[in-house]
Amino acid sequence: IGMLVIYGLLQERIMSIPYGGELFTDSVFLVFCNRIVAIVFAVSMAAGKGEELANKAPLWKYLAISFSSVYASACQYEALRYVSF
Repeated sequence: IGMLVIYGLLQERIMSIPYGGELFTDSVFLVFCNRIVAIVFAVSMAAGKGEELANKAPLWKYLAISFSSVYASACQYEALRYVSF
């Protein structure tokens, strides 16, 4: 739970502090960076535990979940733009 609090605080900081005089506006880029870090972490954990990296289920079964997750994350970052800190 502590890591989720840190994650939330970092999200608020990124979206509320001006960079070069303007606020960060590209929330899809933040989602992309988030997913890249998650992939690197997942691959390193799987390799560290000696697990296979190949999917057991067909790839198309992951599509609905991954699309909804990316969309929800983008909406989450966009919502932070309208919150008064």
